[in-house]
Amino acid sequence: MGRQTNEKCWACSLLTAAEARRLHEAALGGDGCWREETCRSRRSYYRKGRSRLAQRKAAIEEITVPIPQIPYVVLHTYVDQPRHPHDEVVIHALCAELWLGEKPVAMTQPQHTFGLPPRLVKEYARQLLDALYQRYGHERRSGFERFAREEQHSVSQCPIRPCSYHAGHLHCVQAGDHS
Repeated sequence: MGRQTNEKCWACSLLTAAEARRLHEAALGGDGCWREETCRSRRSYYRKGRSRLAQRKAAIEEITVPIPQIPYVVLHTYVDQPRHPHDEVVIHALCAELWLGEKPVAMTQPQHTFGLPPRLVKEYARQLLDALYQRYGHERRSGFERFAREEQHSVSQCPIRPCSYHAGHLHCVQAGDHS
């Protein structure tokens, strides 16, 4: 069994070296318990020693049990403001991304949906799931019945061009007028 933890030294190891000296070195008005070599070693032990001991004991064999490769679909939405479930926030654009385990497999082409009523946006999202299932489902519906999660992005990150938000097409028209 190892030596008992010295609570005073352990508390001192949490301080910076300058703070510890000020508190414990007699020449600096401290309580006089500071010993350069001993304190430096103990402070290091208390800061790092326990984790080193745990690393040494990590010689235990580690077994990796693989997780089954299950497909899941992530819905990417581009919105003006954060959206909560059942919100009527206008979705600027959306696309879906299929993952198999830890790897992305496919992504639908992003499409603008602003101007569509919420009912049609939900229907389009359902069509994205169905399209990915028909192409990658292989007779297994699991993972394609609903979106695993929704990733919300700012409308400023919309990847579609031309886009009314970015209005790059307006600059081309104006530049053409000046020629």
